[in-house]
Amino acid sequence: MKRKWGLFSICILMLAMFTAGCGNSAATEGSGKAEEKEEYVIKFAHVVSASTAKGKAAEKFKELLEERTDGQIKVEVFPDSQLGADREITEQMQSGTIQMNAPFTGVLPAFVKQFEVFDLPYLFKDREHVKSAVNGKVGEIFNQHLEKQGLRALGYWDGGFKHLTNSKHTIQKPDDLDGLKMRVSQSPLLISQFQAMGAGGVSIDFAELYTALQTKTVDGQENPLSNIVSKKFYEVQDYLTLSSHGYMAYPLLMSEQFYQKLPADLQKAVDEVSAEVTDWQWEQSAADEEAYMKTLKESGIEITELTESDKEAFIEATSEVYEDFKKVEGGQEVLDAIKEVQ
Repeated sequence: MKRKWGLFSICILMLAMFTAGCGNSAATEGSGKAEEKEEYVIKFAHVVSASTAKGKAAEKFKELLEERTDGQIKVEVFPDSQLGADREITEQMQSGTIQMNAPFTGVLPAFVKQFEVFDLPYLFKDREHVKSAVNGKVGEIFNQHLEKQGLRALGYWDGGFKHLTNSKHTIQKPDDLDGLKMRVSQSPLLISQFQAMGAGGVSIDFAELYTALQTKTVDGQENPLSNIVSKKFYEVQDYLTLSSHGYMAYPLLMSEQFYQKLPADLQKAVDEVSAEVTDWQWEQSAADEEAYMKTLKESGIEITELTESDKEAFIEATSEVYEDFKKVEGGQEVLDAIKEVQ
């Protein structure tokens, strides 16, 4: 009899537990409480100052993406080369330890050779020419090559046209570069470009450039006004030539591996925020130029602006660089695509 009551008690207890379980499930469903969603963290590293248009755009990307995803995606921004130089950051994106960067195009030929096209002198007429190219067929070509490297292009940010600074003398014609030690990025085309004018091309990381200029390790450098001002190169350089000889783009890149891990709704949020911030960044970059020129004029640095005939002399002196780029696989295709935009 005791055994029957024991079995009966166990059955009652099991029934109660089952009922309670069903009751909790129903309560959960009835309350409309959503299942806990997985959270994602993006480490967004870059090498420039947070005060530049690129730096401010990275922060805006963080703000908007966290807001649009209700915090399901967290973005940690690391400016000023905190996590390394552009090449190191991009390599870490491939390995998965960093998720985003907006590197300058001069470092990307190490990953996609066709990006050397941005190192050709006087390739683009103006910002609108660049914008049309990267948002059209040219961008599509680059994006296909980037994906093969495990990198996804979410847009192209504006870096501005590059100008020359140095500590020796005024530069107004190609011969003025003869004998100068000029810092360039790792691009062979840039080194060849300066060598064609008699200058030595020295590769130095951007984070170390101010010190290299200060100690005279190099005599000069090339950069957009945003970098010349934000990094205060005018403190250790005496001459600025507004040459607009090259253009610097910043492809907004995300690790393809990370992007594919995101649910479809978060991928959509990333795409939409990227497009919105890209438009904002272009506007901010153009607006900043006037303030940069004001700072440079007040700094006391000697400013020389090249005339169209001056620029023609530089184009002629560096024409061989175009022939070098045509030897790059797919190089002619990129040049033709850019020409179609004109």
